[in-house]
Amino acid sequence: MTRSRAATSPARAGRAKPMLRDTAYRSFMDHLLSGDLKPGLLVSQRELCESTGSTIGAMREALKRLEAEGIITLIPQRGVMVREPDVQEINEVYEVRMLVEPHAARACASAADLDRIADIEQRTRAVLERTAETREQAAGLLREASRVDDELHQVVLGALHNRTVDRIFDQLRVPLQVSRLSVQLRFRSSRPGLREHLKIIEALRRRDGDAAAQAMTEHLEASRRREIGLD
Repeated sequence: MTRSRAATSPARAGRAKPMLRDTAYRSFMDHLLSGDLKPGLLVSQRELCESTGSTIGAMREALKRLEAEGIITLIPQRGVMVREPDVQEINEVYEVRMLVEPHAARACASAADLDRIADIEQRTRAVLERTAETREQAAGLLREASRVDDELHQVVLGALHNRTVDRIFDQLRVPLQVSRLSVQLRFRSSRPGLREHLKIIEALRRRDGDAAAQAMTEHLEASRRREIGLD
């Protein structure tokens, strides 16, 4: 019995490290997407551990992944900085999106699960109607707005049933969320992106592929302009 426990304990220990690393990663992203961490802000690893409740070892492992994903820059002897995507990066991402998502919206119009579309519409309207009086409420509202925003785009892209597209957009999703942060703070009260989503949703509900593609094109161009500071 003693040998059996001793034999299994290294495996358990081996599994613990990835779990702690993944927890630290998710906690970092929660703080980032809630607005607690902002692009251009320099923080120490110790401060991150204190704010996320992570161990220094788990946080260091999580930071390696975040750096590989292009979300942060590790600055020796100084700390961690959330990267601010430059105009060229943002334009390149939207160039890819403009090639794919209007086409996907047209496909989605003929095949979408209308019950799911109705659920997304209801949640979108609920976010638009909500107000936040405290910092915590504002952070929660920002997270919910991001979730319902992402879900509509995922449903639209899913209509293509294209694994290559899925892989590409999985790689783009987190950088897109980061690039939205300063935009969301400037447009928190009006949330124009979600209002544009309602036009896409209406076209999907009517099974109007051309209108859905056009609404998606207009939404992406408006989003691009907001993210590079033209609006």
